[in-house]
Amino acid sequence: MDSQRRFAPSFSPLQAGEGGFLLEALLTVRRSDLWFAGVFLSFLFLYAGFILTLVIADALLPFRPIEEGGASAVALLWQEEESRKSLFNAFRLSLVTSLITACLGLLVGLPAAYGLSRYRFPLYSLIDTLVDIPIVVPPLIMGLTLLAVLRQTAIGTALDEKVGILYSPKGIVLAQFSVASAFSVRALKAAFDQVNPRFEQVARSLGASPFYAFFRVTLPLAKTGILAGFVMTWARAMGEFAPILVVAGTNPDTTVLPVLAFLSMSAGNIEIAFAVIIFMVIIASLALLVFKKLGGQGYIW
Repeated sequence: MDSQRRFAPSFSPLQAGEGGFLLEALLTVRRSDLWFAGVFLSFLFLYAGFILTLVIADALLPFRPIEEGGASAVALLWQEEESRKSLFNAFRLSLVTSLITACLGLLVGLPAAYGLSRYRFPLYSLIDTLVDIPIVVPPLIMGLTLLAVLRQTAIGTALDEKVGILYSPKGIVLAQFSVASAFSVRALKAAFDQVNPRFEQVARSLGASPFYAFFRVTLPLAKTGILAGFVMTWARAMGEFAPILVVAGTNPDTTVLPVLAFLSMSAGNIEIAFAVIIFMVIIASLALLVFKKLGGQGYIW
């Protein structure tokens, strides 16, 4: 009996009142949290629904009749051999040039991104801003700037005459690189930012050279982020339109997928334009899925 009294819980009216007050306060906080989350999540779901509507519309366009009672864009494209040939040629050119651009972006972006991630130097903010200019400047302006450099400057004119950049596949690579390279640098910088510099310092303290520490320590640790950045750079180059239109023109040898969609819509070849639209949406979606799967950072600043 004494042991039961010793360990039996005892509550005073004051303690019971305090417990009820705390429970009511917790419920009030939970309600306010739910209202807060509901307001912000509603905007998220509305925006996601807007994007989903556009994606569904793009997916259904090629299978809907172009004219009332007529055939769909897919059926017309299947019937016209010339349209299929132009679509295949544009896809092959886009694939080759965008892969070259992604490799160039990786070649330039690796050292540039590492420098931005690891070092602080005079005029750092200025250099960091210059790297971002191709991201915020409209792509058409980038194309016009490239055209002006290649046509209005002595160095650009000499380079164009010697290499043959304008209105050629080389011009496509240059136009893609002028925009996609900035995305490459930012994505790779985000990958290097995730690697603790202490690992390199430990390797250096054990006698490793800076190059050895970079290639044997830093790169393996950042490889998934680097690969994710490569995929996003390739996707960005694959979808480039305005600079290519200005620098490379609309010749059959320089017509990539976005330019083909524009020319097809202008000429009334809706079936090709719809096919390019759905194809580009698929490429962008797959690139994003790979980017997320590889652990790429959703933010690059």
